[in-house]
Amino acid sequence: MILFVPAVLLGALALIVFFLLRGLDAVLPGDRQWSGWRRVAVVPAFVCAATATAAYSLGVVVLLLTMTVAEDGGTDSAPFPYNHPCRQQLTGAADYEVDFLTLRTVCVMEDGARRTVDDVPQGLRVTAAASAAGAAVLGGILLAAGGRPVPARVDQ
Repeated sequence: MILFVPAVLLGALALIVFFLLRGLDAVLPGDRQWSGWRRVAVVPAFVCAATATAAYSLGVVVLLLTMTVAEDGGTDSAPFPYNHPCRQQLTGAADYEVDFLTLRTVCVMEDGARRTVDDVPQGLRVTAAASAAGAAVLGGILLAAGGRPVPARVDQ
């Protein structure tokens, strides 16, 4: 499981660099691809996409590290080690589940109840969700407006 952490980080870094370079390309003078008000909308859309990617990737890395802690063996590791968030924050946790969509660890209690723990900071989840929503709204506006303008045809 720990081997997924570098893969997630490298993939996220590649996406972040891509989004930021595309946003920078739209800002630079001489760009004929985006003009007028589209330039004003496309740059924040790429920045929101980069921010969402960074925040979500950090949350995934935290969850992967939580899973790695739980899968560590050794003394006092049943059902999971003493430093696992379910065992640190709750009494009577019997199992855990990881929800990568909402970036949460859900602890299953001995009586079957499910409780979430604060292993991924709330600010990271809010940043990922708000940035993804911003990128989606701005991208939707650009698509609804016709996307990229068609370059003028030059007759010879």
